[in-house]
Amino acid sequence: MGRTKRTIVIVAFTFVSCSTPMIPATTPTSEVTTLRLYATTASAPLMNDLTASYSQLYPYTFDIVTGNYESLLQGLNNGDIPYFLSNHLDEDIPWAAPVGQDGIAIIVHPDNPLTDLTIEQLRSIYQGYVPNWSQLGGNDVEIRIISREDGSGTRVEFERLVMGDRRTTLAAQIAPSSSAVVSSVARLPGGIGYVSMAYLDASVQPLLIDGAAPTPDAVYDNTYPLRSTLYFVGLEEPQDEYRVFIGWVQSPAGQAVVARHYAPLLRP
Repeated sequence: MGRTKRTIVIVAFTFVSCSTPMIPATTPTSEVTTLRLYATTASAPLMNDLTASYSQLYPYTFDIVTGNYESLLQGLNNGDIPYFLSNHLDEDIPWAAPVGQDGIAIIVHPDNPLTDLTIEQLRSIYQGYVPNWSQLGGNDVEIRIISREDGSGTRVEFERLVMGDRRTTLAAQIAPSSSAVVSSVARLPGGIGYVSMAYLDASVQPLLIDGAAPTPDAVYDNTYPLRSTLYFVGLEEPQDEYRVFIGWVQSPAGQAVVARHYAPLLRP
């Protein structure tokens, strides 16, 4: 059977200057409507920001459900989920709408004196070839590798960008969510992990990778090497409230919300 042709679209409008108001494809009604939305854990902060801003403009309330990529994809294929937000996209997804750009941040314990790694060094760490931070100029502390679980979209992107055809060491500790990666690294002096840059906080230290920091500007400018695109994905193009919402996310107003923690598709 041939592979389903995938469509990647700008849903409801053509990008215009930020001074031009965006007109939705369909105007929401004045009655309050509850819309259920799905997001991977990496993209959950963006979904929370988007829905908070959107509900101030239109009479919507939102029920947000999160999960890893594989579980949400199964729900999509089973017909239980209409669309979901993700920082990973399989090749055989038939419809997707890009809404922003994410950076995969490499995080360590805040007491770690190292500030940067090359991709080659990072790959060697995750292969299990570098057991101690002292081998990289850091403290004499055992490296504790944190990885995401099978089915995580962030893990797939990390392995695509860093590991290639090499495998993550079986000694890696598995964390079931982005928040769990942050909390694990924060409590382990030798810890190292990877998360969406939206999860960065004072409890962990992000590393420069090949001299670039995981910031929205560096992702937008293509100077940070660990980048992925954020998509709404589905089995077919939406024609209802989802189309209106996704169109707004791609508008200048929605892109301003994306830019709070991620890189937008286009700068205003």
